[in-house]
Amino acid sequence: MAYSTLDSLRINVLNDELGITSDGDNTFGTTAQRNGWIQKAIAKLWPTMARLTRESVTTISSTMDYTLTTLYDIERIEVIDPATGSLVADRVKSWQLYIDETADPPTLRLLIPAQMTAGLTLRCIGYAPYLIPAAGGSSCNIPPRLEWVVGAGARVEAYRWKLGQFANFERFMNENRQNSLTAADMIELLRQARSDFERGMTTNARGLAGSHRARLQTS
Repeated sequence: MAYSTLDSLRINVLNDELGITSDGDNTFGTTAQRNGWIQKAIAKLWPTMARLTRESVTTISSTMDYTLTTLYDIERIEVIDPATGSLVADRVKSWQLYIDETADPPTLRLLIPAQMTAGLTLRCIGYAPYLIPAAGGSSCNIPPRLEWVVGAGARVEAYRWKLGQFANFERFMNENRQNSLTAADMIELLRQARSDFERGMTTNARGLAGSHRARLQTS
């Protein structure tokens, strides 16, 4: 399964939903603005929608505090013997996630209740935010079947931007479509887009709910 780039999401999803037939049509912002709206939409998926993944850390006997780079919400922690690849008797039944805001940039930390034998693998299973592509050619990791949700979220941003134009102009004439859009029309489009975005996130909300849900806190 190939993931889309930021540019392809703009051209194949957002432009289509906005009725833009040419990528150079700036009726709803420039290409850079539309890319920015897609980035905002992906960012707003978390924590309702997220990708199920895993991250492993190696235990150190002198600490209970570990750095994570991927997971933001852990549902399960398995303890693995790296020599055999099998589960060991030691179990992590409770834990806490927190953000160390004294670090630059802030660091996500995993705190377990007791020190463990060194050299074991803590295989953490949980959720991480979808990747926000930094540039047009960068890929995201949104499954193709969920790209329409991102499109709906980006439309919310596009229509909100368009409403901002009405702060200075009573009416915007869309010459390409030979149609006149009023502020009331744009408000209704905004409501519909927001409804689609919220429905998409709710319908595709992450489903795993373990008994040891981590609590995300700040230090």
